[in-house]
Order: sequence, then structure tokens, then C-alpha cells
Amino acid sequence: MYNSASYFEKALLAPTGFREYDARWVISPTPTESEIGLNYVGVRELGRHLGTFLRTELLAGSSIVVGHDFREYSENVKNALVIGLLQAGMNVHDIGLTTTPAAYFAQFHLNIDCVAMVTASHNDNGWTGIKMGHRKASTFGPEEMDAFRHRVLSDEATDGSAASGTYKPEPGVRSAYIQDLVAKWSPRFQGLPRLRVAVECGNGTSGLYAPELLKRLGFDVAEGNVRLDWNFPNFNPNPESIPFLKSVENLVASTDADLGLCFDGDGDRLGVVDETGSLVFSDRVGLLIAKFLQDEEGFTSPFVIDVKSTSLFESELDNEIVWSKTGHSYVKATVAKSGAIAGFERSGHFFFSDPLGYGFDDACVAALVLLWVLIRTRDANPQSSLSALLATAPLSHSSPNRQPRVPDEDKYEAVETLAAYFVGKGTLAGEPIEDVNRLNGVRLTLPGGSWLLIRASSNSPNLVVIAETFDSDGSLLSRIDDDVRSAIQATGLDIGPFESLAEF
Repeated sequence: MYNSASYFEKALLAPTGFREYDARWVISPTPTESEIGLNYVGVRELGRHLGTFLRTELLAGSSIVVGHDFREYSENVKNALVIGLLQAGMNVHDIGLTTTPAAYFAQFHLNIDCVAMVTASHNDNGWTGIKMGHRKASTFGPEEMDAFRHRVLSDEATDGSAASGTYKPEPGVRSAYIQDLVAKWSPRFQGLPRLRVAVECGNGTSGLYAPELLKRLGFDVAEGNVRLDWNFPNFNPNPESIPFLKSVENLVASTDADLGLCFDGDGDRLGVVDETGSLVFSDRVGLLIAKFLQDEEGFTSPFVIDVKSTSLFESELDNEIVWSKTGHSYVKATVAKSGAIAGFERSGHFFFSDPLGYGFDDACVAALVLLWVLIRTRDANPQSSLSALLATAPLSHSSPNRQPRVPDEDKYEAVETLAAYFVGKGTLAGEPIEDVNRLNGVRLTLPGGSWLLIRASSNSPNLVVIAETFDSDGSLLSRIDDDVRSAIQATGLDIGPFESLAEF
């Protein structure tokens, strides 16, 4: 269908693009993805169905905020989506080029409940997608996505209100978002020392936001690749990508920064590098922040963590810990339901409730909270550093988030096969399995708290393999790794290669 007349005449909407809590498709061939799952006719159909779904099934009103990230084709995708939304009778408020958190902010700023953000987030160029919501600080969960998927794929008729919507550009949201953060955070930083911060945006959309925000709050910013370039000439802006993180490490070293911050392509995930140039996994950052909020600020409400996070949250904190499935929509919903002050996802999504944030995932807010923790600590002890603060928690050895390729159609079955293999075996890396957690994939816990998680990625054709151990030398981590590879071979699963721990 691609590069043919039918590409412009018939809707292409691959069913696999509808994921657990948002939607992602390949719209242009990539080095690894030659099969196109979406065309612009399909995007118009998405908009038409989304508008009707929001108005008539979710009863969310007829106004919607729409924006797009910085990719060569994103504005075209957004425009096609807008046409469909207008056909469904929606009143579209177009905020243009934006980060995802700024789109969520626009819901509050414009007092509009619905949002549709065109973004592929951290996926490679060639991908596009939509993050959708019908309430402020909330995005579609599995129930809404299942109903929306059924509506689109069964081509249920709309209610006939064609071409009755309205269109209004909203060009001032970016400046309003930055000003809102400056106004809220200036008092917290008043009279406190500032830090030198290395900022890396990977040429993604966050380059329009993070450097300006930090400079206006008085920070000394050492800029990396903050100029927007939709070719992403250096690396994909993904805070879990090793090339991305290595660049931040080099930037910290070359600029003598107090820490390094990297922002993903649509601005809702944060990666952190300490002053020594060492990568800090986001669950450790979350643990540090949670301990400060509990001990120094006196918050007694729960903390939410996802199943990829360190088990130290439970042993190191007194506040209630609420576990969540991995995924921004799941954690966001759990934060709201539990009344948590904060939620942490190991992939770099951080969620802060009032008075620190609006409840949604926002890398800029996460950066400000972390800097606030560091500055407050340094004000009391000028010799403190990020690495020193992190060292106060017990030592553990964690693997990176590795994602071997498995087709979307097969990835959930692959998880079930591996879960059955290890549960039947009863051991992992020669150690007895003490607990099997099936909240999201399979998390196997060993004596002493070490664990392995295998789950299906919610937004790409991959598995997620991650582990943490508490042995003195980290050798157990390597043994777990070897056992996973042996299990893949023993079960005959067709799973793509993933990096050896020796590469990190």
C-alpha cells in the first residue's frame, strides 16, 4: 500500500498500533521497520472516531487540546487528526509544537478536559503515535483503549455531526507553561545556592523548554544538543539509551557540572548523571527524592512505584508504598487513586501531586524537584553532592533496561512461556524463587531481595528484561543474565539479541 495510489485513498490502521494506554504506529519506513502501519487517511479516521468516542461514550465534552512533537511529519499527522476531530464535531484548540507535559498543562491552563498529543515519544524516527486523555492529569487506560480500539477497527458509525467543529490556534501555551513553573518554583529556590547543570535534549522538543526554564530560575546551564533537529543526528533522545546517556556523562565531565539531566523527545521522561559522570538509574533518583519528601518535608502520603523499581523503596521508607504496572497511564492513575504525593517509574517518568505538580509526568518538574533536593541539602552541607547522597542508600547492582525484539503479536505469549519455565523450574541463577509477582509480566524474587523482571513493552515490539541484586560483587546479576539466555534457548523462543551486561 505504501508508495501507491491506495495509500492516498484507503485508511491504513494496523490493529497492533493500539497499545495498552496509547497508540503507536510506523508511518514512514525505518532501518528496522519496513512495514507501514498507518497513513494519513487512517489518521483522519482516528480523529473522527476519537472525537465521537470522547463526546458520546466518555461524555467528556466537545473541546480538545491538540499538539505535536518535533518530527518532520508530526505536524502533518496532527493536521490529519484535526480534520477528523472537526468532522466529529470537536472544538479543537491547537497549541502547535509542544512537549507532552505542556499539552497536559494546557488542559489546566485552558480549562479543557480532553487532550490528543501527537508524539512517538522515545521511539525511533518513522514512528508516530497519540497520547489521549479525557480528564485532566489522566490519560486513557486499558479500558478506554480497548473500547476505542473496538470502535475504530469495527468502523462504528459516528453520530452524523460532520464538519460541525471549530478550530482555534493557541500559540501562547509554551510561554505560559514556562512562566507557571518559574512562578511556582522561584520561592522555593529563593536565597539558596545554584548549581551548574549539564542539559542534554538530544535535539528533541525539550530543547525549547528545559534550558530556558533552568536559566530563568538562575541555574548555570551547560548545553548539549539542545538545538532542534528532527533527524536526531547524534542519537535517539531516550533517557534509557546508552549513547544518549554517554553523551551526558561526557558533557558533565567537560563542563565540570554538578549533575547532568537528559530529556526525552517529548519531554515527559528524565535521565540523570551524577557529578562523577556516572549514570543514575531513575528508581534510585526517585528513592532519594522520596526520602527527602518524607524526612525533610514531612509528607506522610503514599509513594507509587512501578514493577521495574528497586525493592529499596519498601525497606528504606516509612510511608506506604503502592506498586503499579509499568506505564505512564498506570502510574498516573495509581497516584491519583492512592492520594500519593509522588510516583516514580524506572524509565524516567516522575509524577508529583500538589503542591509540587499537577499529577502528570513532567521531566521539567522532575528536574526542578531533584535540584531542589540537592540545593537544600547543599545549603545545609556545602560538601554534599549527588553521588554522596545516593551512597547513603544500601548498595545494589542493577541492570539497564534491555529490550530484545519480539513482534507485537508474540511478545505477551513469550512472557508467559518464560514465566512458566522459571516457575516450573523453581530456581533462578541457582537460587530458590521466593516470590512470583504477576502484576505486570513476571517479577521473580530471590532470598535477600534480589529480583528479575520480564515483561512485554507497552509501546514497542520488545520484551523488557531488568534485574537487581544485593550480593557484594554483583556476580549474581551475571548469573541471572546467563539463566535468562539459557531459558530463551531452552524454550525455543524467537527473541532478538540483547546487550551483555559486560557492555555497560
